[in-house]
Amino acid sequence: MKKSFLNIAKVMMPFGLAFGMIACTTTEDGTPVESESRVALRATADQNVGGENSRVDVGAMSVTEFQVGTQDVEMRYAAKSEIGAGINLGNISLSTNLNAELGTSASQPKSNLLIQNGEHQTAVIGEGRTPDGTYTEITFDLYQNTNVEQDHFAYGKSLYIIGEVNNTPTRIWFETEEELRATSRDTGGYAIDGDADLWLYFDLQSMFNGVDFSAATDADADGFIDIGPNDVDGNGDIHAAIRANLDSSVEFVK
Repeated sequence: MKKSFLNIAKVMMPFGLAFGMIACTTTEDGTPVESESRVALRATADQNVGGENSRVDVGAMSVTEFQVGTQDVEMRYAAKSEIGAGINLGNISLSTNLNAELGTSASQPKSNLLIQNGEHQTAVIGEGRTPDGTYTEITFDLYQNTNVEQDHFAYGKSLYIIGEVNNTPTRIWFETEEELRATSRDTGGYAIDGDADLWLYFDLQSMFNGVDFSAATDADADGFIDIGPNDVDGNGDIHAAIRANLDSSVEFVK
């Protein structure tokens, strides 16, 4: 009898383990718990992510410094469980990682220096665990930098670019905290199923697409061509053209 009981126990053990595994991957109401991976979200202005630095010449402008502020970053994805069930990506309501460790980290206000002294830099926007799945878009708000001295050029600016146009020092900037949307370069999105890096890529070529810098002027004769809000230096049309390109100038890649 004792031997029979032991045999039954051996047979039932795998079922008990399986049940335990299921219990560990569901919440109290039976909802499956999503698997997670550790991901870093980085930013760059270098089209060759991870490549060597180089001088940054964009059309008529030679860029020496580029900084952009980010906050309230929200990454949207199709859950791994839904992709695994064979549901077409276009028919899935995207989830958000806003409450995940990565979402919390990336949403903190940050000023990201992406070009310094004419050389590409990388910045970490956030890092931490995030649900596995296929990530298709990232939205974020520009962040107006107030963490520097008020007499610093970066003060109050959410995005700025410094360089030269036709050998004249040139400054471009924005002060708004508007939302931008970056879609994945790969139209099918990027699968996260293990530790990985994702990148927000700011494309200056796209940002300056169709912009006629030959009309840029230094109206107040202070030695700088200023292209900012309120038609500063009379360059309002150029500023508006760059603003129209902002959404299409940022995407995310893996």
